[in-house]
Amino acid sequence: MMDCSNLYPMIDAKPFVPFTIELSSGRVIQVTHPENIAVLPTRNRVHHIEVYRTDPFDMAIIWPESLVALSYPAPDAPAA
Repeated sequence: MMDCSNLYPMIDAKPFVPFTIELSSGRVIQVTHPENIAVLPTRNRVHHIEVYRTDPFDMAIIWPESLVALSYPAPDAPAA
């Protein structure tokens, strides 16, 4: 399990750089824009994290216990 606070610098980066979240299930979720991720109810008391995609529409609800890794894709990696 990973500490959720590791997410915040990636979400707040200026300029924002897309990143991926790896879950304990093996699923990898790409965060393409800072407005597509929400930490709820607050960063001080995290219940869950929501990540949205618009095309095609998709939403992932992530429990903090399932966070395994955060990474930036390789510069030449295609967008997922």
